[in-house]
Amino acid sequence: MKTHVEVMVLGSGIGGSTVAAILARLGVSVGIVDAARHPRFALGESTIGETSFLLRMLAARYDVPELAQVSTSGGIREHASRRCGIKTNFGFVYHRPDVEHDPYEVTQCSVSEGPFGPESHLMRADIDQYLFEASVRYGATAREGVRVRSIGFTDDGATVELDNDEVFTADYVIDATGRTSVLADAFGLRDEPCRFKTDSRTIFTHMRGVVPYDAVEESSGQPNLWHQGTLHHLFDGGWLWVIPFDNHGASESDLVSVGLSLDTRRFPKRDGVTPEQEWAEFLSRYPAVARQFAGATSAFRWISTGRTQFSSKRTVGDRWVLMSHAAGAIDALFSRGMANTMAVIEAFVPRFLAARKDRDFSAARFDYLETLNQRILENNDKLIAGSYIAFRDFDLWRAWSKMWYLAWNLGVIRIAGTYYRYLETGDEQVFDRLHGGPLPGSFCPDLPAAQAQFEACFDVMEQVERGDLDPAAAVTRLAYLLGDGEASPEPLNLHDVLRRWHDGSMETQRLIHQWGRTVGPQPLRQFFEYDRATIPVAAANVLSA
Repeated sequence: MKTHVEVMVLGSGIGGSTVAAILARLGVSVGIVDAARHPRFALGESTIGETSFLLRMLAARYDVPELAQVSTSGGIREHASRRCGIKTNFGFVYHRPDVEHDPYEVTQCSVSEGPFGPESHLMRADIDQYLFEASVRYGATAREGVRVRSIGFTDDGATVELDNDEVFTADYVIDATGRTSVLADAFGLRDEPCRFKTDSRTIFTHMRGVVPYDAVEESSGQPNLWHQGTLHHLFDGGWLWVIPFDNHGASESDLVSVGLSLDTRRFPKRDGVTPEQEWAEFLSRYPAVARQFAGATSAFRWISTGRTQFSSKRTVGDRWVLMSHAAGAIDALFSRGMANTMAVIEAFVPRFLAARKDRDFSAARFDYLETLNQRILENNDKLIAGSYIAFRDFDLWRAWSKMWYLAWNLGVIRIAGTYYRYLETGDEQVFDRLHGGPLPGSFCPDLPAAQAQFEACFDVMEQVERGDLDPAAAVTRLAYLLGDGEASPEPLNLHDVLRRWHDGSMETQRLIHQWGRTVGPQPLRQFFEYDRATIPVAAANVLSA
């Protein structure tokens, strides 16, 4: 049996289902195939502002309300799942081995709830299935539990043969299969070895009976409960995530996602040592963490990975593209995975529609996607590699985390401002501003000074890694680069903002926004040029979708 579609999507996770739903909603004939069946486990469970605003933007631009519904915790509960948690903060608790935790060695960054409520902890089995079913309702031809046997391309299109002997022909192929990318295998696209600086591995599971950290540790005066956010236990050589789905009264889940990420150079994988044994060894070294997990049991077997990172030589070609998670991966720290996926989808769809109109699916039409995919991964790699270096010393971590916090805020400002401006005007040309900057894929592509500042800060961390700079000297240097020092070069004119720094406080976010609206450089100020009345209207529309 042979079926022709305009687009064949390989993989029905959150990325594949999102792009399939959008294209099908627009009248494009879409096939979507996956070797697994829904519902199924997936990592990438914690949203950030960039994820949620991109989902709202895609929903508004392409009239796919399901994307808006999964962009707020209230919408998720009403439409998609009652097994998801909320996220009011990024929490970071620093630990030293074999000693009690110092309650003041913590940082917490508040997540601005704004008009849409808190961010979310996604039970991905539920969310992925919800979006997959949306793609089918819009007309996608779906096949589950079937592997791709072979794939081939000619000047006229692609042929995808499945293990059930069914054959699809397509004008274009989107690979959203992740690490096991069909196209990466077919074309030999993977870098060997992976070119990224981060080198980590992970053991993970879902658990029951995890005690909120607030109940086992003295409060340090942080503004939010640790259990109402994504908690990161940091230590020299790695970090542990704690993502609760059971942290609000309306949740029907008793599960918590738990994962231990380790620098492979410090903690290489050992033959004959099970993940359960590694977990027990870790708890034996960190007493405060051990108390949190004293009565916890795993809901399914622990999974242990090899190196998490992988990279690709190319991510676009004639008639095909790799979505973000098929192009490469870094590490779950800072929860950027889903945001990166949605950013690539947002850039891909209008370019595909233009190529479809012209009947020209050559790689050249998608050069921007190649740049975006690669630069997103490279910048995220530096952000996380710098963090693993910073984990050796709490003061160094605290200084480096300011770079992340600034980049995070500048990134979401652009997306939120574009979303509000589009709702105000209905003019799709406002989306071009997201891609008009000189540095696609950076945290704030419009501002070369921001990228230069990031690169300078990462250079400091590399000096620490090489032993050319001790952590105390690096803290001073980072303060200088970020505007805390008396002789700061002020590359972003944020001196007054950062001098009043309180780790991740809402006040600091307010100051950054005030700076952006008033004295920030014009490439950033354009993202504040919308009617403030648009915000409550946008919230009402999204929350009632």
